[in-house]
Amino acid sequence: MARTAKDYGINCKEVEIDLSRTISRKNIIIRTLLTGTKQTLSGLGIEVIEGAGKLTSPSQIEVHPRDGSKKEMEARRIIIAGGSKWKKALLSGGEKIITPTEALEFKSIPKSMLIIGGGYVGTSMATIFSRLGTAVSIVEESPQILPEVDREIVSIFEKELEIQKIQVYTGAQVNSIEEKEQDEKKVRVTLKGKELNITAQYVLMAEGREADVDEMGLDRVGIKRNEKGGVAVNKHMETNLPTVLAAGDVTMQRMWTHVAYVEGIIAAENAMGKASEIDYRAIPYGTNTLPEIASVGLTEGEAIAQGYHVKVGRLPFANNGLATILGQRTGMMKIITEGKYNQILGVHVIGPHACDLIAEPALALKLEITPAEISTTLHHHPTLSEGFWEVARMICGA
Repeated sequence: MARTAKDYGINCKEVEIDLSRTISRKNIIIRTLLTGTKQTLSGLGIEVIEGAGKLTSPSQIEVHPRDGSKKEMEARRIIIAGGSKWKKALLSGGEKIITPTEALEFKSIPKSMLIIGGGYVGTSMATIFSRLGTAVSIVEESPQILPEVDREIVSIFEKELEIQKIQVYTGAQVNSIEEKEQDEKKVRVTLKGKELNITAQYVLMAEGREADVDEMGLDRVGIKRNEKGGVAVNKHMETNLPTVLAAGDVTMQRMWTHVAYVEGIIAAENAMGKASEIDYRAIPYGTNTLPEIASVGLTEGEAIAQGYHVKVGRLPFANNGLATILGQRTGMMKIITEGKYNQILGVHVIGPHACDLIAEPALALKLEITPAEISTTLHHHPTLSEGFWEVARMICGA
């Protein structure tokens, strides 16, 4: 970062943030990627019809293109991949109650922001805007932020949030959002039996997405929903109708882009007559927080709860050469194994490039590679990834 350039002997003038140019670049990147995707589809001979579509039968679709016309189509197999959307009910209360979509269109940096939801999205938004200079608070209903992340990793992250002066309220319930003078919102929160009033310029709703299927005619043709309101599917991404499959956020199960991509592949293969199954066990997850967090497999708590006799290896990034060179020594790598066969149960990382680093552990988990095999696989020095080699050697007693 420019603010730490002086540590490397590079003297910069005072650093200023031009958020409008940042957002402009973000939009350029999105358009570039969309153009590339359209070119790929065209090259594969795939017809793209932009418009609203709905099922009229298990094998028929009625499409309303943007030009106002209507088109009826029939297919042997149909894949539903409508994604998800923010619940409109959450956004009542004026333009100062926003979602991450609106937050990524700001032209100037907000003075203050209260984020409702301390999951992957909420914590990512919090650390980004805090670094930009916004006073940020997080309200999370669960006992800890990032409820699905390993507790030890979260404890390290919580200390980083304190350093960034991000106020976190866990085990808290939002009661109401009201208008306040000077263009601010007042949020009434119940915390440990007491009512707390928090004021902020913006309230960001970081939780509350739903399957985007309202106009698809699913109920008309009898497609079943799951307990979260998404399209119910099995491990083959098949619905209760033999001609219809579904993939991605529309199932409301594991709402990640890379998971949707894999589910789409499974659905497409099965639509073509294969019998492919999806294995969620070795799919990694990560955050865009500062610092990054990534994981694959079980947390330490989950492994213990499932009856495993766990063995844990850890390496702080403070002991890693490249992390020290980068000036990003916060965090650690953690490998969880079971004692009998030394099988890797889970891997968790908090620190620089965590989301890139988690690919190797995901492969190890999928192929059932043991720490002994990792310990005999040399890693280049100095790199961040050599930390896994060191942790594996620790577990093996080397």
